[in-house]
Amino acid sequence: MCRILSLLVLLIGASCSELTRTKDELTQNAQVYEEDALNTLEIAKNFNQKNNDIHTRSIAQIVFPKAIKGSFLFGGNYAEGYLFENEQIVNEIRMIGGTIGPNIGGQSYSQITYIMDPETLFEIKTGQKFSLQGTASYAKSGQSVTDIFGQISDGQSLITVIFNQSGYLAGISFEGTYISLKK
Repeated sequence: MCRILSLLVLLIGASCSELTRTKDELTQNAQVYEEDALNTLEIAKNFNQKNNDIHTRSIAQIVFPKAIKGSFLFGGNYAEGYLFENEQIVNEIRMIGGTIGPNIGGQSYSQITYIMDPETLFEIKTGQKFSLQGTASYAKSGQSVTDIFGQISDGQSLITVIFNQSGYLAGISFEGTYISLKK
């Protein structure tokens, strides 16, 4: 009995130490640099012809070299990145989101959101941008795959591509995401 109590105290102590991680520690782990964003954008352009075509048609891109997502019915995601316009970095960007749905696991990935019209670019540059989307995540041939199966972002013209996935996140979820300028 004493051993069981000792083990429980040890496990609870370890769990509490994880809960006390500061916002600064989480932000530091998600920190990316301009070179990371440039490399990620180049990989995406050369990923396949469809991505290259989307990149060519877009007027700007939001590049998140390293995004993280975790879920157990309810979850969240976080990423820091850069807004590119005319192949130049113009702002630092942050993405914070939440998910709900039968979903479990954790994952890191790269994400590029292509901005297809000037109005959407203006909205992102002048304030916060909120979007809702549905995703299906599953394992295929031993690799995690995420498909965006619908997007509702109040009629705005955004195309999101997710790649470089690691970890496993399985299920279906609906996500709400804020994209805002990092200050």
